[in-house]
Amino acid sequence: MNRLLPGLVLSVLVVPGPLAAQVPSQLSLEEALAIARTRNPAYLRAIAQSDASGADVRAGFGGFLPDLSASLSWSGNSRTIITGEDDFGQPVRLPDPLTFRSSSAFQSVSSSLVLFDGLRTLNSWRAARAGADAAAAGVAYEAAAVRAEVERRFYSALQARRLIEVEEQLLEISRQQLDATQRLFRVAARTEVDVLGAQVQVSQQEQELARARGEARKAVLSLAEQIGLEQDADFEVVGELPTPFDPSNLDQDSLLARSIGQNPRLGRAAADAAQASFSASAARGRRWPTVSARASFGRNVSLSSYDAVFQLNPQDRSFGFGVDVQIPLFTRFQTSLAVAQAVAQERIAAETLREAELLLDRDVRSAFIDLQTAHRRLQLAQQAVDFSRRRLTMAQQQYQLGTIGFTEFQQIVTSASQDARSLISAELEFARAAVTLEELVGGRVRP
Repeated sequence: MNRLLPGLVLSVLVVPGPLAAQVPSQLSLEEALAIARTRNPAYLRAIAQSDASGADVRAGFGGFLPDLSASLSWSGNSRTIITGEDDFGQPVRLPDPLTFRSSSAFQSVSSSLVLFDGLRTLNSWRAARAGADAAAAGVAYEAAAVRAEVERRFYSALQARRLIEVEEQLLEISRQQLDATQRLFRVAARTEVDVLGAQVQVSQQEQELARARGEARKAVLSLAEQIGLEQDADFEVVGELPTPFDPSNLDQDSLLARSIGQNPRLGRAAADAAQASFSASAARGRRWPTVSARASFGRNVSLSSYDAVFQLNPQDRSFGFGVDVQIPLFTRFQTSLAVAQAVAQERIAAETLREAELLLDRDVRSAFIDLQTAHRRLQLAQQAVDFSRRRLTMAQQQYQLGTIGFTEFQQIVTSASQDARSLISAELEFARAAVTLEELVGGRVRP
């Protein structure tokens, strides 16, 4: 399991808190990731759990050390009697009451050490270490998940802003079309129906622009929620999408091999399985005898007065030692229950690990297919946009010359609009597919 952790923990970077409180007006991807590492609740929750696991490891190692305790005690007593016995053993009243006083002081140091317990202490310590590894893997898992989700939402915000620019360009084209239609109408080259159709197209495009601006604001709010900002999301995302690359240069088998060694989710499942295995071994050790050694040293004094109270240097001394052996003959089936439960958890953790391996294999293969599909779609979308631009330019000229009708020109404009939006969607889909594959592999796959 330890071989998994170095690659995982490299992604767990903690940035000082003051940075998170200062959100720039223009937010880059690196700044968003830095804020998320100090503000995202899921990531901070994983760190808190990992910090607590260190105490479990120390407590497990403490089982190898001897117990040591010291005690100090002082006591005082007073007893007054008013009755006694005569020469014949009969009770009589004393002429004067008698008072007896006594005091004592006691100091001791004792220690005990378990010599053999069926390897329960050793396996419990190993289980605690595996639990700490699982907690560290959980931190790495949350760090990778937070990073991937921040990237996806950041790219969505970028593309939402780009879509606004596209819709503004399309609105400008619609207005130019309206102006051209009105000019042609004045010279009787177009009908009033064409003018009304151009006005409707401008109105529809204004609606599309308003919708795009609303979606852009929602994308910024989604990003702010992921990085853990409570205040209003008053910032603008800046940057560019990663440069597209040809996924055919990637080797699927190499990606699968990397994911087995680097995927944080699989690393956490492996640590959980190791912890369950050690816990089961520790439970089996309850069937073995327990051998322990003990030793003690004490000092005390007893006086027939109160002089021993708070005396710090009593002179009477005692020393003792021994070896204890406890054999579990019958525990009312509690040991069998503990072993059965621990073994069941071991089997569950092992199957969970195998399931995680199968899911990871499927997810990596699926993500690789999605990346290839997104790349092909991006190529086709880019070709479609290039053709649409040329077609639209020629159609504008023909429409102004009156060689094509309004309906035909409107269809060309609508097709060009759809192609432009499809390109924006294809670029975002490819970027998100690359992020998803990198999240599963546990590292960068982009050149």
